[in-house]
Formats: sequence, structure tokens, C-alpha cells
Amino acid sequence: MLRLALFLLASALAGCVPGALVQDAPDLEDAAGYPNHSAGQIVAAVEASMASVGSVSADGDMSFTSPQESRNATYSLRSRLSDSTSVIVRGPLGVIAGQGLVTPDSVFLANRPNKEFLLGPISAAESIVPGASVDGRAVRAALGLLVPEPDVQWSVLAEDGSYRLSGRLAGGTSRSYVVDPAVWRVTELITFDAGGRESGSQTAEAFDTIEGVVMPRRVRLEKGGTVIVLEHRRLSVNPDDLRIRFRRPTDYETFVVR
Repeated sequence: MLRLALFLLASALAGCVPGALVQDAPDLEDAAGYPNHSAGQIVAAVEASMASVGSVSADGDMSFTSPQESRNATYSLRSRLSDSTSVIVRGPLGVIAGQGLVTPDSVFLANRPNKEFLLGPISAAESIVPGASVDGRAVRAALGLLVPEPDVQWSVLAEDGSYRLSGRLAGGTSRSYVVDPAVWRVTELITFDAGGRESGSQTAEAFDTIEGVVMPRRVRLEKGGTVIVLEHRRLSVNPDDLRIRFRRPTDYETFVVR
């Protein structure tokens, strides 16, 4: 049951509804000022480039691989980034396998085949997305909309047309972000434990311009031997008809996850 919960949780933290088909992004050039931006300028530019994004709808395919199993599914996501995110996960033949809701402080998952309802704090997602309980980071990671923490003393290295920001967080852990200044997006995040060992990674690629906003079509999340790959086939930014859809079942057995 725990592995299924992780699978559904991964889906809930990611993003099938009709939406504008993604369009290939044009060829990109180096941003003006590269390689001389400061850490503060880089963080501010990333944050400003996605300031207009208040909500997202997405549909696509996902794969879930762990040392014990591999699964594939499709998903339908609705997200108000500052509020709530709902997801429907479908298995073979489009049969609904589960539904989830992510709020700023909680996660709720309904496993339809087994009639199980799981609920817990947003920190339960830490096993997939480090820092998941902070500022909607779980959903932002799955959508490729991460912003480096502005209160960290970052060191900056310019390499291969990108910036690498490295710094230590409170508690002794550290992070390394790669930012592409051509689109001002995080393309890679590597997390390290207090001993300096790599503890997880997130990558975003295949960027497209969706209604004026640069978004990745492919996101990869890895932690503890579990790899989740999300292929956002359809995306819509700030859709007019966004609806957060989740109803708690009344006849399911309830479990609390931590």
C-alpha cells in the first residue's frame, strides 16, 4: 500500500483536460549580461519570469520506477499555485486509479481500486520532493517552476551558457541549482544531505512557450531509488475554466501517512 501511496502522491504532485497544444519554443540566445549576473539578480530574474503564472492545467503521461516495481499512467491536473492542486490518475484503458488533492499543508489521496483514503501533512511529500512543504514547492517542482531560495548565500559559477548556484541551507543540507539565463528557468536541482552526499535530483527540459510563458514538457524527479518522469503533453497557463475537482469518499477505509 505504501508503494501505491507514493505512486499516487507523485501523480498528485505533478499534472487530462483539453488545453492548448504546446508549441516548440524558438531557438534561444544567451541572455544579455551573461556571465556577469549576481546571485540576487539570477534569483530575481527567475522569480519575475513566472510572476504571471497563477494557475496551470496539464495532462500527460508519467512513469514511476522504484527498485520494487515500474508503472505507467496518465494524469489530469488542475493547480492554483498559491492554493490547491487536484489530480486524477488513470491506468490502462483510461480507468481511474486514484484522485488526489494537495493543499498548502496537507495531501489527500483516494485509491479507487482498493477503496482506501490516505491523508497526511504536506511534509509526507518530502520523500519525493525535498522541501515540499515550503511555498508550494512540490507542485512547482512537478511543473518545472522552481525558484532558488532568496535567503540563501549562493555561490555562482557560469558554465556552458548556464549559471550554477550552490549553497547551504539551515539544518546543514545543501542544494545546487542550474539556471538557464536564456529562459530564466531552473533546469536542474541536486540536493545533498548534511554529510555532503547526494540525496535527490530534479531536472526540467524540452521547454516550450505556452501562452507567453516558458514551461518544460518533461520533468524528472529522483530520490531514494525512486524515479518519476512526467511528460506534459498539453499545458494551459491561467486557464479561464480551471476547476479544482476532488471529493472525499465516504465509504473508503482511511489511513494516515507521514
